[in-house]
Amino acid sequence: MQLTTLRRRTRAALVAAAAVPLLVLTACSGAGAAAPHAAPTDGTLTVGLLGDIGQPPDPDIYYANNGLAIVLNAYEGLVQYANDTDEVQIAPRLATSWQVSDDNTEYTFHLRKGVTFHDGTPFTSAAVQTAFDRRIAVKGGAAYMVEGVESVATPDAQTAVVTLKSPNSAFLDYLASPFGPKMESPTALREHAGSDDAQTYLQTHDVGTGPYEISAADPGSSWTMKRYAGYWGTKSPFTTVKLPIYSDVSALQLAFDRGDVSTIVAALPSSSLSKYEDSKQFSSAMLPTLQSALVTVNPTKSFFATKEARIAFLQSIDQEKMVDQVLGSRSEPATTLYAKGMLSDGSDKQETTYEPEAMKTYAKGLPAGTTMTIGYASGNTNAQQMANIQAAALQGLGIKATAKSYPTSQVFGWINDPTSGPDAFFDGNNGPDGGSPYMWGHVFWDKSGGINYFGCDVPAVDKTLDKALQTGDEALYGQAAQQYAETGCYYNLSYNKDWVVSQKWLTGVAAAHNIGANELDFSKLGLKK
Repeated sequence: MQLTTLRRRTRAALVAAAAVPLLVLTACSGAGAAAPHAAPTDGTLTVGLLGDIGQPPDPDIYYANNGLAIVLNAYEGLVQYANDTDEVQIAPRLATSWQVSDDNTEYTFHLRKGVTFHDGTPFTSAAVQTAFDRRIAVKGGAAYMVEGVESVATPDAQTAVVTLKSPNSAFLDYLASPFGPKMESPTALREHAGSDDAQTYLQTHDVGTGPYEISAADPGSSWTMKRYAGYWGTKSPFTTVKLPIYSDVSALQLAFDRGDVSTIVAALPSSSLSKYEDSKQFSSAMLPTLQSALVTVNPTKSFFATKEARIAFLQSIDQEKMVDQVLGSRSEPATTLYAKGMLSDGSDKQETTYEPEAMKTYAKGLPAGTTMTIGYASGNTNAQQMANIQAAALQGLGIKATAKSYPTSQVFGWINDPTSGPDAFFDGNNGPDGGSPYMWGHVFWDKSGGINYFGCDVPAVDKTLDKALQTGDEALYGQAAQQYAETGCYYNLSYNKDWVVSQKWLTGVAAAHNIGANELDFSKLGLKK
């Protein structure tokens, strides 16, 4: 099964600009000594967003970053990843339980009773087929998650039996993904279908079951959500959630410091860590994710034409020092080839170690004046620092290495002509759509996956991943990982965390977060008493 289209998940947290103003703010604020701001008395929570959400918060269209704060609070799927844990665990949402056939082709879901959509109509098993059909019809980036569905049987209003065309052990992960299919009111979709399957209507409205509903939309400026009175689950004390959009990180940080913003999720750069981590005025939380900082090497460039050269380059990266220096406490050095905890048997252990002598020896045999370009995404300050650090280290060996920024559009065009890309690329923050090792391996190692920038591909690895997908066999996933690591094209540099800062009065932050969503469930947030 192929994941035909994949989104770009670079959090705004790691692409913050305006570094100089931030340093000034950090030096002059004195946040650690000031008193905490008072809690709101009008039931309003303000969640600051850095940059426009990029796409309408339509769950079958949205495939980007900070707009998930809207999507995941207006809509719900059948399952989700468990909150407040660093392990990949499937947890109930609109399905309370499920069974999976031995061959991973039939998934039976038992649905939650007493759930209504925001239009007041009841949620029943009929909505499952409707949701899957619409996702295919609008052809969004995450349509692949239901392309393998053969049929949906509904023996009763609370049971949905999904039959797949072929075995897929990752199907629950597809459904648990923040980009997975969400349940939408069949009635509302029919009423507002128009000529585009309700896409126009869902640009500024929602048809979900979530704890909040969209009440006002000013795309590019702000969004407002109101607590849904008929929600089946926990209701927070916040009746209104405002999501103002800030065009630059300095303005967002100033608004937070003044108390105008209640919380910021993964939108501040590492340069601000020292200001908030031990602050008595604000709360700071480092929460687990499936994302990493990564290094990819371009085998089409003459410098890296051999596996030996690629491996020597990876060994020349002082992983522990670089992660600590650039990312600080928001990350830790990665020791596995997949995301942290994806494989329980440890078969994806990353064997690359810091051995600078390997590149030093290799460099001695290079012609004088040999050049190398190390790329990073424009505006990604953390990746820029890492690329600069590595370039400086190589310059010390006589290699004319330079760090160069590239716009995201260009980065994703390299797969069409890898020779047009740099010799290597530092990716400050990236990850898969979900917690299955297949979703990681296919995305980063298969040239058709979407984030294998330079097309470094091993057909045998692709086949092993496809075979592992059928059964979920961890040994096969480990085999694929180790075989791909031998290419020298890939290095998992760090396990990254979501850094959430909030006012002292806000509670429930960790309980409102899960490893896949990278956003907060507003219904689980509260006020300190």
